[in-house]
Amino acid sequence: MKFPGQRKSKHYFPTSKKDLSISQAQSAPKLYRPTIVGVGQTIVDIEARVDDDFLAKYDLSKGHSLVLEESKADALYAELVEKELITHQFPGDTIGNTLHNYSVLADSKSVLLGVMSKISKWVLTATVTFAVPPQE
Repeated sequence: MKFPGQRKSKHYFPTSKKDLSISQAQSAPKLYRPTIVGVGQTIVDIEARVDDDFLAKYDLSKGHSLVLEESKADALYAELVEKELITHQFPGDTIGNTLHNYSVLADSKSVLLGVMSKISKWVLTATVTFAVPPQE
């Protein structure tokens, strides 16, 4: 979704009076797209299409955001990649989700500042650009 920009009116017929709308449009401040910056705990949201058996195998429930132990997350992610079940990967947490939604709706840039205590190999495959390369 993109938000509309400023519109300048045009007349397609002769007018004898001065066109006030053009002078107003010329004096109006230009719209700009700011870059929004957020600071938060950096995690990754992963969306995947799976069946109920897959959820039961990893003891997961529907409709919840979950933080998993690293060994369980690694096994889960490896299977999702192997079976090509992942549909989307985004920076997560409340701030990350807010910034992502802002960027999509406003068609503008946003930056998430955060630290991960330990970089898992599967995090590096997410659609995230790191300003500072991750350290293991």
